[in-house]
Amino acid sequence: MPNLTWGTIDYYISRLTSPERNPPLRIDICNQHLTDNDAIRLADALLHHSNDSSRCGSKLKLLRLRGNNITSTGFLAICEAIGGVADDISALEELDMGNNRVVSNIDDFAFAMYLLFSAAPNLKHLDLTGNRIGLSNGGDMKMIGEILSLNEHYGGRLETLNLSDNFLCDRAVIHLAETMMISEFKSLTRLDLSLNYIGVRGAEALAEVVACNSTLEHLLLRSNSVGDLGAALFASALKTNDTLLELNLGYNGITSVGMKELRTAVYDTTSLNSLVTSNHTVSILFYGYCADNNDDFQYRGCTREQLLEMDQILRINALPKHYPDLPPIPQLKLAFRLRQSFDMKYFHHIDRKHLPEVLRFVSAHVGADKLFYIMKEMPLAVCAS
Repeated sequence: MPNLTWGTIDYYISRLTSPERNPPLRIDICNQHLTDNDAIRLADALLHHSNDSSRCGSKLKLLRLRGNNITSTGFLAICEAIGGVADDISALEELDMGNNRVVSNIDDFAFAMYLLFSAAPNLKHLDLTGNRIGLSNGGDMKMIGEILSLNEHYGGRLETLNLSDNFLCDRAVIHLAETMMISEFKSLTRLDLSLNYIGVRGAEALAEVVACNSTLEHLLLRSNSVGDLGAALFASALKTNDTLLELNLGYNGITSVGMKELRTAVYDTTSLNSLVTSNHTVSILFYGYCADNNDDFQYRGCTREQLLEMDQILRINALPKHYPDLPPIPQLKLAFRLRQSFDMKYFHHIDRKHLPEVLRFVSAHVGADKLFYIMKEMPLAVCAS
């Protein structure tokens, strides 16, 4: 093999077409200004036959072409190459085409997706970030949901789907949510719809998906416009969901009003029964941001301290799910170290058999005097566990 710079397209093409039968399992050519001609060259190399008659592309597990200038023409060539190795069963598990222009022609894009899902049953991770999907085909986004349903039809295993920064808006999200309700998407666990101008109508459609207790574990909606009404819709949906682990609502114009709705969903202290039946599975993330930060806290009936308290409760709610290898007490200790201002009343729903060790840990950090006041808050709520 000639002496080529590692990581360039010529390097990978040389590997794929080399008679040494040592094709790469991973191809990572990001931010290198690749064009459609480069994508076509790569596609031809993927179809190259090795000495044992198998196609080299059939062994490829990861393909990352993020941040290039590939349009739907180049994307179709890549997917045709993946489809061309279908006789050998494509081993592809991850495809990253983020920040390209793969939807420049909607028909080519749709056919490429059809080939991809039909030929790559092992595909688990698909990233189409920043391809302006919502600006294609006159805004008719029903097609997106229909294409994704092919994954289920062909027995696919798609686990993560990143559609962030694609100008999807409410209409596209509603179509996507309807497809998820019909096809169920049993394998999909992570969906990123950040930066997509999603409003209340889109939030309502996604809340219905959450309420149906689907297999979805991570729903990322950063930098949209769901607002307090959208937060209330998600709060209601969480009452019947025990699978969602992360709901990211940072930078959505949500104020303390919406945060209170979400807080009640995960930590309702109006009665012992409501405390027990609250959602103890999901963590709701704001990354320290709330629209009230620029408003008058008193005007919305919430002090800054109360706002921070709600943010902490929402963030810490499902810590055990995020650290599955840790036993209960270390989880609690870790949480306390992450947020030194935590009051132990936030942990009323812990198993009471762990109470002695919890109190010893807290006493060592805050002192006996403060521990006394913390214990005054705990007895009845602890009985609920």
